[in-house]
Amino acid sequence: MTLSSNSSTSDFDRQDGDNSAEYDWREVIEYTQSKSAVSIPVNNEERNVCIASTLAAVAASVAASELENPVEIECDPKLAIAYNECTQIVYNPHDYPATLIAINLAIEYDPERVNLYYQRALIAKALNDYPQVLDDCEQILARDPNHQAARGLNAIALVRTRDYQTALANFDQHIELYPEDPHGYCYRGICYEQLKEHTRALADFNTALALKPREPVFHHARGRTHQQLGNFSAALADYDLVIGQKPLLAAVYDDRAEIHRLQEDYPQAIADCTQSIAFDPDRIDAYFRRGIIHAELGDLDLALVDYDRIISLDPNHLRTYIQRSWIYFRQGKYTQATQDCESIRTIDQFCFWANYLVGVINTRTGLKHRAIANFTSAIEISPNYVSARYHRGVIYYELGNIAEAIADFTEARSIQTRSLEKLIDRDETGFYAEGLALYYTGQIESAITMLKLALLVARRFNNSSFQEQILQLLRHFLNQ
Repeated sequence: MTLSSNSSTSDFDRQDGDNSAEYDWREVIEYTQSKSAVSIPVNNEERNVCIASTLAAVAASVAASELENPVEIECDPKLAIAYNECTQIVYNPHDYPATLIAINLAIEYDPERVNLYYQRALIAKALNDYPQVLDDCEQILARDPNHQAARGLNAIALVRTRDYQTALANFDQHIELYPEDPHGYCYRGICYEQLKEHTRALADFNTALALKPREPVFHHARGRTHQQLGNFSAALADYDLVIGQKPLLAAVYDDRAEIHRLQEDYPQAIADCTQSIAFDPDRIDAYFRRGIIHAELGDLDLALVDYDRIISLDPNHLRTYIQRSWIYFRQGKYTQATQDCESIRTIDQFCFWANYLVGVINTRTGLKHRAIANFTSAIEISPNYVSARYHRGVIYYELGNIAEAIADFTEARSIQTRSLEKLIDRDETGFYAEGLALYYTGQIESAITMLKLALLVARRFNNSSFQEQILQLLRHFLNQ
């Protein structure tokens, strides 16, 4: 049987949807369906799928010796009946769904052909389907343990699925076989970076850059490692080089913004976040970072805009609910803050901050027994957060349960003495509770000092109602 065509290769490879090619696909389909059990649609809207499916089915028929004579396809030698050729026709114009249909059909007829799995793995990588990449690489390496391309692709998929320790072994072998390949060092460096082995990561990134100087991807990766090591000047130099070569790369502006934030250069940090968002309007990290900066500057309404945007993009973004709940609390919007805390507990019932903040709100609204239950849950989740113990102890004291109060105060101080508390997470509510605990145990001067810290933090975050309460206590203590 001969399939006639007057079209050239360029006609076939055309991607603009032109239907002027004169292949008699219906003839192919009818013939193929007569030789196989594969059902192939002929709807014009599914033309590419038809082509891929048909070619794969014809290839399968030939390979299975179901035809007495080879099928002749005159339009182009590339259409010779071979599995890799059939799928490559559609793979060239990046019609991945059609190509996958072809490959899957071909694998069904010839499951031992290694290059089919490799083609499917490449398409899966392009579609960010890394579990499929791992499955296909496993099939390849089971048939050909020395298939280095598959081993390298497998290692990349392991990185993407965050199995960094397993990926390291793959990259070690790759580097041993190809010591002049800079990408192997870069990927191994990424593994070390994610495993917090920053010194080793830096060494690998330096080697990658020695083999391929000024490569933006390598500089970006090295910049992140410099940043983790606290080498901010070196990190900025790497980021600036990347931006000079790839000025539209949103991620590097986002990373550079964090350095500016840590250096308290807030205007530049906001500018970098804004630039990152301009290039990638759905970049959650940039919105989150900018929201944090706005909150640190006391611009709570601007922070809310960024957090609202994140939640519209990802309704389960836990950290954003935590940040937004605190803004609502500081604005005196206790109902909204409580609702966000409930959303947090729906996502993660063991989140310390949701239980803690609801406890603070219940304390301020007079629901002290509920607050005790909230703080107890928070303590069970994170025993070394002293603020929850101080709050619970203060409530016990005010309810007349002195023994329970002293027990909480004593345990909180023990945690502080053993340097187990997380100072970075102290806020105005924590300093306030500790100040009251100091006052109730007769340490008035220390209580005043602690309440002044609480006042400074409350002013920084524009927590006006809390400021007033602290000021009243300070006036009371100072007049004693």
